[in-house]
Amino acid sequence: MISETTYHRPDSLDQACNLLSENPEAVLLSGCQSLGLLSKEGIISLDTVIDLNGVPELSDISYKNGFLHIGALATHRDIETSKTVQKHLPLLSTAATQIADVQIRNAGTIGGACAYADPTADYPPVLMATNATIHSQSSTDSFEYTARDGFFIDYYQSAIGPEEIITSIKIPLPENAGYGFEKLAYRKNDRAIVNVAAILESKDGVCTRSDISVAGVWDTPLLANKTMEFLIGTELTEETISQASDMAREEILVCEDPLISIEYRSAMVGALTKKALTIAKEDLS
Repeated sequence: MISETTYHRPDSLDQACNLLSENPEAVLLSGCQSLGLLSKEGIISLDTVIDLNGVPELSDISYKNGFLHIGALATHRDIETSKTVQKHLPLLSTAATQIADVQIRNAGTIGGACAYADPTADYPPVLMATNATIHSQSSTDSFEYTARDGFFIDYYQSAIGPEEIITSIKIPLPENAGYGFEKLAYRKNDRAIVNVAAILESKDGVCTRSDISVAGVWDTPLLANKTMEFLIGTELTEETISQASDMAREEILVCEDPLISIEYRSAMVGALTKKALTIAKEDLS
């Protein structure tokens, strides 16, 4: 027997927040990609649905004062094709191209992906590497979470509260950085076995910034902190990058998996880190 669904389509963020406050068990609909899967598996109920697609202010993509602002309803395809994103943060548009197929990218949203917190997805390592801020709102307050400081809590669990709606992602951008993104998946554009996002800055050939995030291997995306520290102040040579990749392989935690050995996955962390750092270095020139 199919239960009836109460459907709401607010036309403002305030109205959406009020509806969620009045219906705390409601589910939020944006691109309906993850939501459809969860409903099909019986993990969530669709008794009350709040469709956010009538809230126009949640779809904007803009650049201002050194920050990239992306509305929660911006689709993966919007991010992939946005000239603003391509110009200021090609790392993010590259990650977007790795998501499933074009039909799904036309529907799925970055806000939905953040709320879903899939550790094998393609945005999490980018958000960690850039130290993005995720903004949300309830009927009574607004909130912000930094990607590196507790937003990704556990497997499919983010810090967003039950009465909060993700509104935007704000990403600080360096002026002259090189970016690299690498991914290993079972099939093209499938969920990641390992994915790596890398950001480098240098002055006179010496590394002045190093950000490396690895996802797909643990319950949350991870930073290669020791590797990042090692690279600062070094010349970005092939040898240095190889050493850094070996360090990342050693320091990044890897979950047990019945299909993939820890040894193989760790080896791929090293290999993909090397590729991502090499691409980021080449992007500097």
